Amino acid sequence: MNRAQNGTEAGPAAGPQPHQLARLENRQGEARSLPQSPISPAEVRTAGLRLEDLWLPAVTLHREALHHNLDRFARWCAERGLELAPHAKTTMAPQLWAAQAERGAWGLTAATVAQARVMHGVGVSRVVIANEVTEPAQLAWIAESLADPDFEPMCLVDSSAGLELMEHALRSAPRRLPVLVELGVPGRRTGVRTVGDALVLAERVAQSTTLRLAGVEGFEGVFPQRRDDDSPDRTRTWLGRLPEFVRRADAQGLFAGAGEIVVTAGGSSYPDLVAEAFSDLGGLSLPLRPVVRSGCYLTHDDLFMERASPLRSEADPDPLRPALSCFARVLSCPEPGRVLFGAGKRDLSFDIDLPVPRAVLREGRRAPVGAGARVVELNDHHGFLDLAGGAPELQVGDVLEFGLSHPCTVFDKWSLIPVLDGDDHVVDAVRTVF
Repeated sequence: MNRAQNGTEAGPAAGPQPHQLARLENRQGEARSLPQSPISPAEVRTAGLRLEDLWLPAVTLHREALHHNLDRFARWCAERGLELAPHAKTTMAPQLWAAQAERGAWGLTAATVAQARVMHGVGVSRVVIANEVTEPAQLAWIAESLADPDFEPMCLVDSSAGLELMEHALRSAPRRLPVLVELGVPGRRTGVRTVGDALVLAERVAQSTTLRLAGVEGFEGVFPQRRDDDSPDRTRTWLGRLPEFVRRADAQGLFAGAGEIVVTAGGSSYPDLVAEAFSDLGGLSLPLRPVVRSGCYLTHDDLFMERASPLRSEADPDPLRPALSCFARVLSCPEPGRVLFGAGKRDLSFDIDLPVPRAVLREGRRAPVGAGARVVELNDHHGFLDLAGGAPELQVGDVLEFGLSHPCTVFDKWSLIPVLDGDDHVVDAVRTVF
């Protein structure tokens, strides 16, 4: 598989521009886990803080794991000839988008036009809006954004009705909007259900004076994301529809006038299956641009991604590492075997798995909590930890470290996230812009 090569090929998409990053880095904001608030990321870097200085609960990033994951997944993509347009909604953190761009990201993926507007506002040059846009005001913004020669938005289309709404709203745009025909999974989310219907829609796009057919998109993440049943096989079968569409659309000349053909899929669980599906897409009339859109790789996690990612610890000798933790203090031990700690749904992800206890910190020492400790319930600001055989005795005032599941539902809860080094020094802070 070869990345697109042609005379007008764009290099890696520019990430957030330095002056825009500097504006965010120096802007003070509320920071509920920092001893001083409001505070800016730049001020955090020079404050000389340590983990024990943070107000708990606190979600933190671990610098070494974060950098490892950034580098590891960039290598993984390059080895397979894949471009990366990561789901930037995972973090909504321009500082982290810049780190992804520095490692060669071709663009960023947004779930909504509002997210794309934030990305454009900080200078990101290429954004895939992984949705068919039908809101008139949002289409008006896209039309305005097309006047910026340094910005390339790209949207999905999955119906003639949606296409007509887009054409009407974009009729006065200064240039055509690149769109990807979306192939969907029957019974699940958006997208044309059959390759035949997708080709009919692509023919309609190819005739448009306001839209330009750029390629095809799919999202296999709607399948169960696990490796211990037939989900990978079902995913492989469905992914085969994307290269079938590309071959048939190319044979019909539907990409005439385009510089390349974009084919994109790939959440964080099955990018390896996407790479397999795209690996034999040769012999086309135009260069191919194969793009995966994984986002959760950046921080990985202890449960959800660790079960599903091709770079999980049991499947790869150089796996991704969990880069997110939550620290919370024991508030109460009201009865034998039951501990209440000070973190809940307002602080932690809980949509797929409850947090997993990693360690207890007491008097400068860190000790594992053992398999007998288990989070069983979360309220808004309290967590319930049950202790069984093998778990250590806990006491009021202990600090617990938790591993998390599904990073997408962690970042949105924190406007400023401290970054720790290997010695628990606070060396940085990441601003989110949800």
